[in-house]
Amino acid sequence: MVTTLRSFSGFSVDDADAALRFYRDTLGLPARENAMGGLEIDLTGDASVFVYPKGEAHAPASYTVLNLVVPDIDEAVTELEAAGVSLIRYPGFDQDERGVARSTDPSQGPTIGWIADPAGNVIALIQD
Repeated sequence: MVTTLRSFSGFSVDDADAALRFYRDTLGLPARENAMGGLEIDLTGDASVFVYPKGEAHAPASYTVLNLVVPDIDEAVTELEAAGVSLIRYPGFDQDERGVARSTDPSQGPTIGWIADPAGNVIALIQD
């Protein structure tokens, strides 16, 4: 077994400055540049994620890189729309006019919506 002191996940972006502004200023997450030349975003529960610049070699992840649990998805969507961020629409999902897939049965999944960061990585907004 490997002894670890700390663990974290990571994903790439094409522009670290744009990512910092998005995660810190638009989403309001504690984000900052770190000593490794990337960004560190503090998450709840003493977790963090490392965001590293990859420049033109970056390709958006083909999966959701971050899940943000919010108390009120409508309020979150309103705040994001005011900041110029629209929800992604996916074929096959029953999404409302704002892009939220609403669940009335928790066994069928959460009430959820998705946005993309400036690098095209997908972030989920999940209503608690």
